[in-house]
Amino acid sequence: MIATISADIVRSTSLATKDLVELRKSLWQLLDELGKVYTGFWARIVRGDSIECFVPRYNEALRIAILMKLFVKMEVSGLDCEEELQRFGIRFSIGVGDIKYADKKDDIIDGPAIYMSGRNLDDISRKGNVFTAFQIMDAPESLNNLIDSYVALLSNLVDTYSAKQAEVIFYKLLGYKEVEISEKLGIYQSSVNTRSTNAQWGLVNTAIKDFEELKYKNICG
Repeated sequence: MIATISADIVRSTSLATKDLVELRKSLWQLLDELGKVYTGFWARIVRGDSIECFVPRYNEALRIAILMKLFVKMEVSGLDCEEELQRFGIRFSIGVGDIKYADKKDDIIDGPAIYMSGRNLDDISRKGNVFTAFQIMDAPESLNNLIDSYVALLSNLVDTYSAKQAEVIFYKLLGYKEVEISEKLGIYQSSVNTRSTNAQWGLVNTAIKDFEELKYKNICG
């Protein structure tokens, strides 16, 4: 089993063209960096503001999706754009299942997992007020509904972050220590700790780690 992530930038059309171009460049850099951190991960930006990710270790998908959300929130802070973009960053859909073919060089991701994540992203995009979706192929509906709600609650917490909180949690999710974050951001370590505490880092960290420890094959039988 692998995971795919389908995502899009919320209200991207509210950005000035030059700002959208710069955001895309920054996103490409982020995706390249994530490929160095997460073995086998690769992604592409399609249709201007949509992202498709191949995640061979399915349990890493939620951390990666939250990292992308935090990154966009950081990048659009202070830009002239709609409040929804600054609050939500991206909407994302995770599909866990099989894949028929995936090749970065050929720029192709094909199979049930990407069909699920893409279809569910389209569904939540039409709803307008839903920003996450999650589905495991062939899993009981009750299990999918449970994890879908779990992912939504975590994402909703991240939506409340200020840009300053978002950047601290972003680096913490990448494994940086507080002293390293303070040096990187040019702020006191006590400020890092305060932002982390106010963003409920302990809860976020536990929630993502719990997700990463789920054994879907065992659960689904």
